[in-house]
Amino acid sequence: MFGLLKNKLASFIKGLAGKEESKDSQAPAEPPEGKKPEIVGEKIDEPRPELKKEEPKPEIKAKPAPKPAEKEPEPTPKPVPVEAKPVEAKMTEEKKPEPKKPEVAPKLEPIVIPGEAPQKKEGKKSIIDAIFKKPVPKPVPQEKASAPEEKQPERDMSRLEKRAASGKKETAPKIGIGTAIKSFFSNEITIGEAEVSDLLSELELSLLEADVAYDVSLDVTSQLRGRLVGMKVPKGKVEEKTREAIEGVLTTVMSSDRKFDLVERVRALEKPAKILFVGPNGAGKTTTMAKIARMLLDNGFTAVFSASDTFRAAAIEQTEVHAGRLGVRVVKSKYGADPASVAFDAVNFARTHNIDVVLIDSAGRQDTNANLLDELKKISRVAKPDVKIYIGESIGGNALIDQVHAFDKAIGIDGAILTKIDCDAKGGTALSLTKSTGIPVLYLGIGQAYTDLVPFEPEKIAHEIMS
Repeated sequence: MFGLLKNKLASFIKGLAGKEESKDSQAPAEPPEGKKPEIVGEKIDEPRPELKKEEPKPEIKAKPAPKPAEKEPEPTPKPVPVEAKPVEAKMTEEKKPEPKKPEVAPKLEPIVIPGEAPQKKEGKKSIIDAIFKKPVPKPVPQEKASAPEEKQPERDMSRLEKRAASGKKETAPKIGIGTAIKSFFSNEITIGEAEVSDLLSELELSLLEADVAYDVSLDVTSQLRGRLVGMKVPKGKVEEKTREAIEGVLTTVMSSDRKFDLVERVRALEKPAKILFVGPNGAGKTTTMAKIARMLLDNGFTAVFSASDTFRAAAIEQTEVHAGRLGVRVVKSKYGADPASVAFDAVNFARTHNIDVVLIDSAGRQDTNANLLDELKKISRVAKPDVKIYIGESIGGNALIDQVHAFDKAIGIDGAILTKIDCDAKGGTALSLTKSTGIPVLYLGIGQAYTDLVPFEPEKIAHEIMS
């Protein structure tokens, strides 16, 4: 019973306890880090001044750079005036030694080759190269490229700062100077929004998986957020205090001001008290009616059954079997008879024989069948029941909530009894019915025996879910 819901809530508590344990373990480590932020700051901030200092320097160098380039080509004409042509004109007269000197002329090539290494002599290599270097916007885009580079490292560093901060877990940096020091120097841990937010989102989905209604899951998580965030918990008791908080929220969600004790309600009513049982097919109305009869008999009341389910085969025989086991009289008719007339006869029989309670059975019907709902309205008009109880399967899920709304709109429902709770592995319907419809759950059917009907007590149910 409530197995899935228990597992989901247990995983939520373990997740929160795990975060708080990591928070507690990080708390003593952070004060020494308070001494190291200088080192951390240096590691993060060092690249910034370096980039800022280096970037303006290349700007200063970039401006004088073209000037020496202009000056270098000016002395270059000095080797050029040696002009090979006039020398050749003189050497041509000597005939043979002249070609030897042009052989020396290639010595200019080795001069150019070593000039390429320093990169400065390349400007001396030829005036044309130096001239073309001036208009070429290569140094300018380099300066401009360096400008965006100044912004890019700053953005990168901001990301690095975030990554460095997130490297310890999202909860660690938020603990920081305040909560970390408090948790280190005190015996309490304060639960923060960061620790609870993700876990509550997961819990909301878990509740939906456990057949909890959507609006109820939202209400549960919002109430938990209000109770947990800012709550001061002694170290080592995070799980215990979280369980208590969840148990309190579940109790609140399942509670209703309209809840009543059926035995006391019957005791206060004028005799004969009339109770009508309605619900879908197969929910266990007839069996539950017999369980209620046994409970009333145990409390000193007398009862009579109205076999108003004249539609389902063997429904009348089933009612007679239960009546025989309990020693209760049955008012019946043939199949196909008007169920309202059978209920009317049962009420008159109870008045005549001074019977305390009339228990009126009815045929199972779906909330989408308008004709059957009209028939149910007729039973309610004729018999005028004092208490109208909806019987539904706890494993019905959210569809059961829609059914309750439809029946309540048709005839008005005073309370609900959830059957087959022993087969319900989720438990979400029992948790959300009262909150979604405003109709209190009176009892839970936990088996086939007449005594397998227990009062619905929100405190005990919540405690059982959290145990």
